[in-house]
Amino acid sequence: MGTITRINTRLNLEWEAQHAHEKADHGTAGFITGDEYLAFLSSSEQATLHDCLQDAVSGNSTVERALLHYFQGMAVNAARTCKGLRYLKSIGQQDEALTIAVHALWETIKTYPLQRTSSVTGNLQMEMLKRITRSVSAKLPQIMAEQTYGDFEIAESIHSESCTSAAMEAHPMECRPHEESIGSPWIEVMRVLEWSVKTHALSVSEAKLLGQYTSATTKERHKLADELAMSSSELSDKISVLKRRLARRLASAGVERGSLM
Repeated sequence: MGTITRINTRLNLEWEAQHAHEKADHGTAGFITGDEYLAFLSSSEQATLHDCLQDAVSGNSTVERALLHYFQGMAVNAARTCKGLRYLKSIGQQDEALTIAVHALWETIKTYPLQRTSSVTGNLQMEMLKRITRSVSAKLPQIMAEQTYGDFEIAESIHSESCTSAAMEAHPMECRPHEESIGSPWIEVMRVLEWSVKTHALSVSEAKLLGQYTSATTKERHKLADELAMSSSELSDKISVLKRRLARRLASAGVERGSLM
């Protein structure tokens, strides 16, 4: 929570010093100060918010920054509630979690799908969460490699060709998330994938693929297959092979497969 406060303080100080009292071109709202624009947004209907987002998509950087400030609480809330970001917080990467959320919000503001003219705030949040999911999935291998849980020998084994005895004995339930995240299906997936890399049940690239596939929607799975130059059925078969291999290793270790399977 402290880290989130520090990041918010920096954003708020920048806003106060550079934008709040300076008049600038705020597109639909005209040539007004940043604080006046926030008041304008607060009293606006969804159609007007859509017009403001259109200004941002068109390249008005002043509007981009103002909308980021206006919706900043949305990013903070995502860092507290989004499964992947809660996981990062649970392993001490609060700053990274909020950075991902803020970046996702900013990119969503700049690329908002303008064909969506109703429920603008809800659509903005949905698109932001999609970006967060993709970002966390992409960072999964690095997160797993950096997360040692205080065991240097296990961390070293992630990068070695031969699996050490300590890694072989590692249990996925030793990776304990923050108490508020316990029971989350995504947390259980992350635990198992960490363990699979630590014990060399899966390679880092295989764990990343399995994590991406598990968290993806049907449409995103089709896109992932295209990126890998595979058909959807071929990708599904590959995932099934990885799951069976991981299931055998989990069974031999005497642990349950959890939500990943």
